Amino acid sequence: MADFNAINRGVYIADNLNFLRSLNSECIDLVCIDPPFAKNETFTADRLRPPFDQQEQENETRLLRDWGIFDAAAAAEAGLAWPENGETRGGYFDIWSWEADIHEDWMLELEARHTGLYKLIDAALYVSGRSMGAYLCYMAIRLLEIWRVLKPTGTIFLFCDNTANGYLRQMLDGIFGGDNFRNGIVWRRTAARKGNLRRALSHDFNTLFRYSKSDAFTWNRAAVTQPYDPDNLDPRTAAKYSQRTPEGRLYQLVSIDAPEQNPAARNHYELMGHTRTWRWNRERMAQAVANGRVIQPSPEAVPRQILYLDEQEGLPLGDLWIDINGLNSQSRERTGYPTQKPVALAERIIAASTNPEDIVLDCFAGCAFTAMAAERLGRQWVACDFNPRAWTVFKRQFNKPFLALLTCNDETTGQQVMNHEPQVTVHGPEQLPRRTSPLTDDWPGASMLGRVPPPPLRYKRETSLLSREEMMTALLTLSNGLAWCCGFISEESDGSWALGNYDLDHIVARSQGGSDDITNRMPLCRTHNRLKNDLDLTLDELRTEVATREEMKVPPRTLPRLDTAINYAVRIRQEAYARRYGPAAAGG
Repeated sequence: MADFNAINRGVYIADNLNFLRSLNSECIDLVCIDPPFAKNETFTADRLRPPFDQQEQENETRLLRDWGIFDAAAAAEAGLAWPENGETRGGYFDIWSWEADIHEDWMLELEARHTGLYKLIDAALYVSGRSMGAYLCYMAIRLLEIWRVLKPTGTIFLFCDNTANGYLRQMLDGIFGGDNFRNGIVWRRTAARKGNLRRALSHDFNTLFRYSKSDAFTWNRAAVTQPYDPDNLDPRTAAKYSQRTPEGRLYQLVSIDAPEQNPAARNHYELMGHTRTWRWNRERMAQAVANGRVIQPSPEAVPRQILYLDEQEGLPLGDLWIDINGLNSQSRERTGYPTQKPVALAERIIAASTNPEDIVLDCFAGCAFTAMAAERLGRQWVACDFNPRAWTVFKRQFNKPFLALLTCNDETTGQQVMNHEPQVTVHGPEQLPRRTSPLTDDWPGASMLGRVPPPPLRYKRETSLLSREEMMTALLTLSNGLAWCCGFISEESDGSWALGNYDLDHIVARSQGGSDDITNRMPLCRTHNRLKNDLDLTLDELRTEVATREEMKVPPRTLPRLDTAINYAVRIRQEAYARRYGPAAAGG
C-alpha cells in the first residue's frame, strides 16, 4: 500500500475524477459518498443559512482568481462551477447528457478494460435512455478509481435512491465483486409522507450500498448496536429480563454451573451450601460474590449470576435504519443544500468501518457531513467538490459555535504541523496531490487521454464539440451569410448575421441515421426548411423546387456545393476536436 499523499483536512475544489486519479493506490480506509441520484432535476432549496453575504461571494471569486480562473468559461474548462453573482441558494444540477458531462474516452476505456461495465452502460442507453447512460458512465469511471484508492481492508458506502439503484448495484457488483456486497441499507430519511399518494406509495427512504474491497475489511460491531430501551423491549428480551432492582434496573439470573459435573475437577467446590462443578475457579467466584454479581435468589436456592440489561452489548442494527432522522427546517446543521444528510448518519458509518486515525474520503463533499463526522471521531479525512460554494459551506459548518471543531482558513498549501492548531485548508484544481504510486495497465489506473488519432465518436453527439451558434456561424461563413436553400440573408443593425432567423437543419435526417455533427448540418431559411421537411427533399432537390417556384434570391451557382461544404465542415470539426483534446487530436 502506498502512502496517503493528500493533505489531511484538505478540501480540494476540483473535478473529482482528476482528484481521484491524483491519489495513490490503496491509501484510503473508507469512502462515504452522497453523489447525484440521476433525478434529471435541478435541486434548489432553502437559502444558505445564515444568509450568503457579499464577502463570501468575493472570497469564492478570489479563490478562483488565485487559481488562474477568471470567468465561467475558464471554470468550465477546469471542471468547476462558477459562482454566479446573486446566487444565494444551495443546490446542484442532477441532469445528465452525453454532450455536457461525458468524455468519449471514458467509454473507450471501459470497452477496452472492463467489458462488463461497458455492456451495462450500453444496455442502459437502450433501456432507460441517453440521460441514464450518461449518468452511469460518469459514475463508473469514478467508482473504478475509488476501488483503486481503497485499501484491501477498505469499504465504500454509496447513497442512492430508487431512480438508479438497480443499475448502481450491478455496477458495484462488477467493480467490487458480488461476494464483497455487504449490505443494502434502507435509511428512512423522513417520517412524512411525500409524493402523489393518489398514484403511488410515499417515497421516504434512501439506499446505502455497502461494499468492501476484500474479506479482510474493518468492522466494529459495537458501533452498530443500539442500547436496549427498557420501556420498549421486544417480547423475547422482556421475558428474559423480567426482574427489576429497587433502583429500577432490569436483570435476569443465569446459571453458573459448569456444562459437565466432575467431582475431580479443579472448579468443584462448595458455594453457599451447594457443592458442584462451577464455571469459575474459587478466586473469580469469590470476587463475583463480593461484587454482588453472584447471589442466592432465595434461601437454600442454587447461586446464580445476575446480568443487567443496561450492561449488555445492545440490539444489533439491521439494514433498516429508522432511528436517525433527516434534517428538518429548524436543524442547526442545515446549510441550505437540498438532500443534505445528517452528520449522525456519517458518524455511524465511520465508527463501524474505521478505526481512530484511519483515512476517510468524500469526493462529493458539498455539505461537509462526512468530514465533520470524521473529525468528531478522530479520523483523518479529505474532501473534494467541484463547486467553490463547498468551501463556503465547509467554513460555515466547522466554525458554527455548537460545533467549534476546527479553524477554516483560506490557506491553499501546507500539511498539518505538530503543535499547531489543526486547520481545514482549501486547494485548487492545479494543487492536486502528487501521485507516487505507479500507473499500471491493470484496471483502474492508466488513462487513455491523448490517444492519437482521436477515435470516431459512437456515443457522444457532436454538438458537444460545437454549439448551435458556433456551427451556424461557421457554415454561414462559407456562404457569406447566405442560406443554402435560396440565398436568403438576415443581418443585425451592426452588420452581423441574425442567427436566430435561420434554421440549422440536417442534410441527412436523423430519422434516417443522420448525425448532429457539423458535417451533416446546413443553414436554411425558415420558409424553405419547412418546405424541405414537408416534401422530404434533399438539398439539391430543394434548390430545384425553390428555383421552379422562382423564390431564389441569388443564382444557384453562388451557393456552396454540398461536397465542398462537407469538406469545409470536416476541417471545422477537426479544429474543434483539437481545441478540446489537444493538438495531437487535429488529425482526427
